Amino acid sequence: MKRFFRNIVLASILIAGATSCSLTEEPNGFVSESNFFKSPKDAQSALTYAYAILPSIEYYSREYLIATEVPGEALTVKPDAGASQHELDRFDQKSNNPIILDMWRYAYIGINRCNAVITNTPKVPGLTDAERGSIIGQAKFLRALHYFNLVRFFGDVVIRTEQVTSNNQTSAKLSPMKDVYALIEQDLLDAEKSLSPNRNFGKANQEAAQALLSKVYLQLASASATNVPKYDWGINSAEMYKKAADYAKKVVVGDANYSFEYDLAKTWDNAERLEAKEMIFVSASSRDGLQEGEYSKLPLMFMPWADGAKVLQLPNGKEIRGGGFEHFYIEDGFLNSFNPKDKRKSELIVSKVTIPNGNGEGKDKVLTYPGDLNSAFPMKYLDSDQIGEKTTCDTPILRYSDIMLVYAEAVGPTAEGYKMVNMIRSRAGLPDLQAGLSIEDFRKAILKERGFELAFEGQRLFDLRRTHSVESVLKDEYGKNITDGFYYYDIPQIEVDTNNSL
Repeated sequence: MKRFFRNIVLASILIAGATSCSLTEEPNGFVSESNFFKSPKDAQSALTYAYAILPSIEYYSREYLIATEVPGEALTVKPDAGASQHELDRFDQKSNNPIILDMWRYAYIGINRCNAVITNTPKVPGLTDAERGSIIGQAKFLRALHYFNLVRFFGDVVIRTEQVTSNNQTSAKLSPMKDVYALIEQDLLDAEKSLSPNRNFGKANQEAAQALLSKVYLQLASASATNVPKYDWGINSAEMYKKAADYAKKVVVGDANYSFEYDLAKTWDNAERLEAKEMIFVSASSRDGLQEGEYSKLPLMFMPWADGAKVLQLPNGKEIRGGGFEHFYIEDGFLNSFNPKDKRKSELIVSKVTIPNGNGEGKDKVLTYPGDLNSAFPMKYLDSDQIGEKTTCDTPILRYSDIMLVYAEAVGPTAEGYKMVNMIRSRAGLPDLQAGLSIEDFRKAILKERGFELAFEGQRLFDLRRTHSVESVLKDEYGKNITDGFYYYDIPQIEVDTNNSL
């Protein structure tokens, strides 16, 4: 497990894959049936390579969180962060914004790697039917995840189901969102059938496919019901809410692999990561990796510099070796919006650190926010065993309490819906949600609960978009001055310039 992504037979064989879907470069060195996929080991290596795109710094280990959290109410960035990040903060992004470009580009790099696996694995000799089905099912799950990100970021996007191996394949028209969702749904239905329910840390299993399907159906249901632009192709919201509930129920009722964690902090304890009850699917990285992307610097993006401290002592008694980059700031408006009794603030957000006096003489130095620290910061990504700037940090993609809230939102103010949200609120030290809410008010309450429960996890932009709530939450409730691009980012200009069909 320690070297989850260190299977690089691929370093020489797949060297060009990192730009295999960057459509502005000559795609040399592609892996195909003719030069690879000769054995079961080849197929497994190609699948590992498909997973390896997730913890790239341009994807889930950094920029994905910038693209999904900074536009919301919870996070901003330090004053001297790049202009592209401040553009995202105020929804004033330009067509050449490099972070938005990476959200397009790295999703398609991942898709191309998945397509290579899906296309070539059926012909690999020596695989059992179960092994073949599992490899293809995992690749289809990953392809669906990438397309789900793309369609939520950009709306209509290019569908590619064949591996791109030459420049003459790089020109393709946009497909309507309806067709993109149809592909996502079919990939996940196929994955559900072929994947084992057995848990394998960092890899997709049957429950991961079911969980992602529940989110896809909820996206369609809520976006249609609230008249989000472009979701007007005749979606039956009631049917989609039912499907969302049915698939979420498969995960949160009677599943043996994952369950609700009553200890609020335990989910975020790195020592427990391989057995964490709530982590259904993560982008995994390990501090013993050799290069960034195999290890992560994401925790340092949140941690304070703290006068360059060699050791930071946290209120829970744990110590972090060294200060951070203090790149992300938690917004004051969000910090102040927590109920004073909410443990998700008192136990998962740090407003005080201690710098121990290393020589035993004099007093330890205590830094606080407000005060000496520029911002409070979350416990969710911290690694108390970090080595220099190298950390083990798993970015959550599908978490159990997320799917509990999917289920609650889908079934509405029923006994089952209240049970799910009240379990989460009880863990946070809060009273039950007000009884007797209308379905509209109940779903608004779930949206608010998701904001607190899933803060800093890359969910907020998509939740606000799918519920048509960008303006009402960010502008009206939190007073953010946002300009444009509320519901879809523009396709990056470089892709438009290099794809004649766009």
